Amino acid sequence: MSVSPDYQGRGIAGTLIEMVKEKYKDYLYIEVMPEESRNVSFSQKHGFRLMDDGVSMQLCNFSDQI
Repeated sequence: MSVSPDYQGRGIAGTLIEMVKEKYKDYLYIEVMPEESRNVSFSQKHGFRLMDDGVSMQLCNFSDQI
């Protein structure tokens, strides 16, 4: 997720992440690069926790027909 620099600092990203958390509360996972300290602190502020020894995996399910 990203917010245009012109609109940053207005709580937009926080509102969006809270809406996503509510909709996908049973299976939400995010990945943040640890060197992006602003993103890490933002994620932690919104209830996510750091997994120091986690292994990154990206799984997709494209079985739903559009």
